[in-house]
Amino acid sequence: MEESKEELKVETRTIEQLLKDLREQKQWTYLHVVEELNKLGLVVDEKKIKKWEIGLEYPEIDEIYKLSELYFIPSENFVVAKSNSYKEGLASIHATLIKWVCYFTGISLKIGYIGFYIIFAIVVIWALMFFVGNLNRVVEMGKENI
Repeated sequence: MEESKEELKVETRTIEQLLKDLREQKQWTYLHVVEELNKLGLVVDEKKIKKWEIGLEYPEIDEIYKLSELYFIPSENFVVAKSNSYKEGLASIHATLIKWVCYFTGISLKIGYIGFYIIFAIVVIWALMFFVGNLNRVVEMGKENI
């Protein structure tokens, strides 16, 4: 019964969530994950692990097998999680842009999303003000022509 509950959790998670949760459960740093994967014959660096965890890149199939060995869970769980990430990514393309901005600026994803929506709201308000202002001019020009 316990295993089926855990598998259900894996089936709904993205690969980013799964990798981060597994690393945090073991209380490992990025460097520790790199060292453990290197011992298994997979040469990666901290940047690659971070990119996997924030969804800028996804592990390839050979990397998935090594991650499976490292965390002692079936590789199918990683494949399902990777598929969930693709589905989620297609549903929100703007998320990729936000992730890249966060990665390069070093800000958290939460702050990135909040900033995106603030900027989006400002742009919408500015656009409405622009169109309303121009609409008044068009109406005034129409009255002059009548």
